[in-house]
Amino acid sequence: MTAEAELGTGGSPMSLSIARDRPEEPAERDHLDLVLPTGPVPLGFVREDTTVFLVARERSARWPVAILRDGRAVLKLPEGIATGRCELVTEPGAKRSILARFLARYGPDRFERWYDRPARILLVRLDPPSGIPGGPEPHYYDWLSAEFDNVADDYDRHITGNRINVLLRDRSLRNLRTLFRDARSLVEIGCGSGMETLPLLEEGHEVLCVDISARMLDVVREKARRSGVQERLRTWQGRAGRLEDLVKEVGPAAFDGGYSTYGALNCEEDLSPIPPALFTLLRPDARFVAGVYNRWCLFEILGYSISGQPSRAFGRTHRPVPVGSSRFCVDIFAHSVRDFERLFAPCFTVERIEAVPVLLPPSDLVGYAEKFSRHFDRLSGWDRALGARWPFQYLGDHFLTTFRRRDRAQPVGRAGRAGALTPG
Repeated sequence: MTAEAELGTGGSPMSLSIARDRPEEPAERDHLDLVLPTGPVPLGFVREDTTVFLVARERSARWPVAILRDGRAVLKLPEGIATGRCELVTEPGAKRSILARFLARYGPDRFERWYDRPARILLVRLDPPSGIPGGPEPHYYDWLSAEFDNVADDYDRHITGNRINVLLRDRSLRNLRTLFRDARSLVEIGCGSGMETLPLLEEGHEVLCVDISARMLDVVREKARRSGVQERLRTWQGRAGRLEDLVKEVGPAAFDGGYSTYGALNCEEDLSPIPPALFTLLRPDARFVAGVYNRWCLFEILGYSISGQPSRAFGRTHRPVPVGSSRFCVDIFAHSVRDFERLFAPCFTVERIEAVPVLLPPSDLVGYAEKFSRHFDRLSGWDRALGARWPFQYLGDHFLTTFRRRDRAQPVGRAGRAGALTPG
């Protein structure tokens, strides 16, 4: 899974505020009110026994994120107040069935206006009348998995349709090809739809892909099958913070190198289990490349400060960075280069740090880059040169850090207490 499911591919968010939630269905008699701390949100709905289905047409709507984050919803139904567990619907057949019910209930005109081609479909499993919640509460990682399952089939478009996203992938893939030229077996943490996986497989590498999203892994397997390289691909469903489970399956020193770019490591609040697990998985002297959403982004700090939005200028310092303050579809955790240097120090040494990008804007601000599209290649070259120099290498939208595995792990005390991430 690469955790970069983009909320858009253009625009100029510096000059915009997040739109208020608009009613998804104006009719009084056939809507419910979703009760939020900010006020009620009227929504169209369909119901089957104790399950209520909701549709969010716009990706930017805030109400789905609010209830998915909590895993709970309070609904004011025509017959009264009800509560329940909230989940994201990701299975294509289930989505089609639910949308057919909306079409039948609201008719073609209203369906086309409010519900056709939605960004999200949600279900709320209502609690029994006793008020006792029905079943276990969803966790952050359930939400994370569901969101990426939801966008898996269209994920490539989010990347290839955005010039900055393409730049990010080009930079990381260039580094991976150079570093792993002689490596046979690689582990990729957060493969997403396989934008880096497939080129490496086609060049003869064996790759074990790790991702929290089952549908992303399906996409990668199908791509590998179509390219005739499926025999070099293995997959493992899981998240970055549980790599010790992978160690139990494949054993120590199983890989010649590893990488995780642009997302999976930002979906972990506690990174402390990851370096020792990687140390065990990788062979001596192996390299690991981490592409990470940076806590300190020079373009945002300057741009938002100049435009009078100081809260957004330093929005990445929040833990977590909430949806709407980043381009990710879930809450995420921004980290600094210094975080990673300290955390990885007992097991790895740092070989190289590169900001990606630093002169050019982040991908959700790609509209600014498009204004200079005729000069983009030249600007990209300047960006790459600047991103490898101090202090700019610490101030990019993302940073690419190359680590080399130590011969033996050092005591944690020499690099600070494990898991104690401090701002850097």
